[in-house]
Amino acid sequence: MKRNLSLALIVLAATLSGCAANKPANDPSLVGSWKGLRAENGKCQFLSWKNNFNPDGSFAITFFRDAQQTQPIQTERGTWSAANGKNELRTAGVRLPDVYTYTLIDADTVHYVNVASDPSSDCQEDYEFTERRIRG
Repeated sequence: MKRNLSLALIVLAATLSGCAANKPANDPSLVGSWKGLRAENGKCQFLSWKNNFNPDGSFAITFFRDAQQTQPIQTERGTWSAANGKNELRTAGVRLPDVYTYTLIDADTVHYVNVASDPSSDCQEDYEFTERRIRG
C-alpha cells in the first residue's frame, strides 16, 4: 500500500512539473516599470499611466487624468503573461483579459496594439500606444 501511494505521488509530481515546464515564460524584456498614454485626439478617452510588470507575473497599473501624472484615477492589479508578441493582462475582478500585440522598438520602448478587451473596459475600440521604460 505504501509503495503504491509513493509511486502515485511520484507520478503526480512528475506530471505537474511537466505541465509547469510547458507554460511559456513571460518575455523578460517587458519586466520592469513603464509609462504611457493614449492620444488626446484618439479613439478612446485620454489617459496616462504607470505600470509595473513583475517577474512573478503580477502587475500594478495606476491611471491618471493628465499627461503629467499628477491626477490619479485608480490603481488596478492582476496578472500578466507575454510571449511571442502577445501580452495578456488579467485584472483582478474583471472577467475577461485585455489582449495586446506588441513590438519591441528598443530595450526601453514597446509599441502595443489592443486587440481584445473585457466588455466593461472604458474603451472598446482597437487602439495603439507606445510605452517607455522608467529608469531609476
